[in-house]
Amino acid sequence: MKSVRAKRRGDPPRQESPHRDGDDEQSREEEGRDSPIVRLALARWPAPAALIDENGHIDAGNRAFARLFGCEQADLCQRAIDELIPAFRPLDRDDTPGVRRRATGHRLDGSTFPLRFIRLPVDASDRRCTLVSVRPRAGRGQVVPIRNCHNDARLRAAVKAGRIGTWIWDLRKRTAWWDSAMYQLWEMPPDGILPIATATALLHPEDREWVGRSMDRYVNSGAGEIALEFRLLRPDGSTQWVSISGEIQRNAQGEPTQMIGATMDVTARKNAEHALHHAQKIEALGTLAGGIAHDFNNILLAIAGNTRLAEQELAPDHPIRNMLTQIAKASARATDLVNRILTFSRQGDCRREILPLQPAVEDAIKLLRATVPAMVEISCNFAKNLPPVRADATQIHQVIINLVTNSAHAIGEGARGSIVVTLDEVHVTQDHAVTPQLKPGQYVRLCVTDTGRGMDQATLDRMFDPFFTTKPAGRGTGLGLSVVDGIMRSHEGAVFATSRPGHGTTLRLYFPVADLTPLAEDSLARDIAPPAAQSPRPRELAPSEVEGRGRRVMYIDDEDSLVYLMTRVLQKSGYRVTGFTDAQQALQALQERPAEFDVVVTDLSMPGMSGFHVAQAIREIRADLPVVVTSGYVRAEDRKTAKEVGVRDLVPKPDTVEELAGVLAKVFENRRGSGRKPAPG
Repeated sequence: MKSVRAKRRGDPPRQESPHRDGDDEQSREEEGRDSPIVRLALARWPAPAALIDENGHIDAGNRAFARLFGCEQADLCQRAIDELIPAFRPLDRDDTPGVRRRATGHRLDGSTFPLRFIRLPVDASDRRCTLVSVRPRAGRGQVVPIRNCHNDARLRAAVKAGRIGTWIWDLRKRTAWWDSAMYQLWEMPPDGILPIATATALLHPEDREWVGRSMDRYVNSGAGEIALEFRLLRPDGSTQWVSISGEIQRNAQGEPTQMIGATMDVTARKNAEHALHHAQKIEALGTLAGGIAHDFNNILLAIAGNTRLAEQELAPDHPIRNMLTQIAKASARATDLVNRILTFSRQGDCRREILPLQPAVEDAIKLLRATVPAMVEISCNFAKNLPPVRADATQIHQVIINLVTNSAHAIGEGARGSIVVTLDEVHVTQDHAVTPQLKPGQYVRLCVTDTGRGMDQATLDRMFDPFFTTKPAGRGTGLGLSVVDGIMRSHEGAVFATSRPGHGTTLRLYFPVADLTPLAEDSLARDIAPPAAQSPRPRELAPSEVEGRGRRVMYIDDEDSLVYLMTRVLQKSGYRVTGFTDAQQALQALQERPAEFDVVVTDLSMPGMSGFHVAQAIREIRADLPVVVTSGYVRAEDRKTAKEVGVRDLVPKPDTVEELAGVLAKVFENRRGSGRKPAPG
């Protein structure tokens, strides 16, 4: 018996049999002659029946079959048999035909009913098909509606949304059967019963051995269930994570016969887990960096400060000055390194404001053109009327410097190449987010593309890791792209890289568009973050106002070298300084002579007592005495705590030498403006 198969919507192109003539017109005429025979045979069949092709699709069905499952006869050709009878499998050549099997039928309205079916082999044209004949089970011929007729539809929708497919692995025949959802999962055309080697060929090469060994352990250990997660290579070459779970069926002797299970696409979850692990690693490194920065900045402050003091003591033409200048430069480089460590860990300050991205990018590129080799061309392509973003202009400048410098290094010294910088606006949806941490919405996208050497996947996976570099020793710190990653995360954006060896690299940075919609009077945002009042512009201080004029300073730091340094610096500015390396001794001196000091400057991190505890204790002794705190590691929560305990200012090291005199001058100016006077001398 021959059959005509109607083309289904969404079906892949059908592969013609090698035995057929290539003439399409002849094939259509042959099938047209056969279709009345097929319809006649099915129409006269004494029970509901349908013809199923090797791929599990319905070629044709009689009216009784369509009525039984609640659909139109003409629509049967648009469906797979496993949608109506999930337990059905096409007849294999080794199967015994005519054997009655029990199953559950699924109507299109969501109801189910028990049935029996038999399978018979049919040669339709040059194809081997299966005729399935169905009867409701004896004594239970009525269709049994389930409690909620929508449950089955909901289950089907959940399976589709969850990207779940089902399969059967025949361990004896070494074949696998996939349902239609499995083929859709891999975007492959249905192919009937698969040799197991065809199915396992999708396994990622690095996972094949351990997945095979794990399967052997499950089967040989007598286990009844199986659960694994591993990677697959899709036909387009991309990697996909899947989770399989199933049941191992055994015969009466306990020998495994087949495995029945489901496969779920968990790529999105794995990507999210990877992003979370990376964030946790960065957070841990940031905590470590904070501790290092505090101690390191104390050392840098002592080096840089004493170098400046020494320079002040020397004549302009003294030969030692050149050596001191080199020490100062090295200190500045070390300070910059600490700031970069804090930036990639998001511990540095981020002062974001609403601004257009293009001017900030253009300014950075203008400065870079002189430093990039002449053989490397930098070109820009900016879309018009881009919306503003909320960003830190200084950090945007840092991003451009790092990316363009990295691209120039990738092109190589003396090599001709190009770097293209583009800006455009994009809309990111939930389904098309390039990275898990990128939320749906409008973004301004900054792209930097170079014609350099490119990277393989292993390098691409690690390119944002702190201290990872492919440059020779001494040529890089491995922090450039880590800084970019940290800045983008602090801006609630993301950076995404694509590259291939020999084809250059493109980095795409996504900056959220600033929301400029005016807040309604009853908006919750007004309660959460009320509009900030405009603060008056600070008045510039004259040089005479920065001088200490004999005011008395209590300086507290557990580092002897810093107490010595700051005492010398402040004395040169006209202050009278009393230094302490022990906070308890300083508080005892203040308790005994509370009127003898005009201001207290204390380090934040000290053994036994922090600078904030010192400030609280001073408020109890003398509430009007201003306190300034210095620290080599300033966090956002530190600034909040400083306000709560009444600290006048929080000065980061190693900038204390330059800033502290100005901070003290402003403290005394504010006291004078409020009518308070320094303690009498």
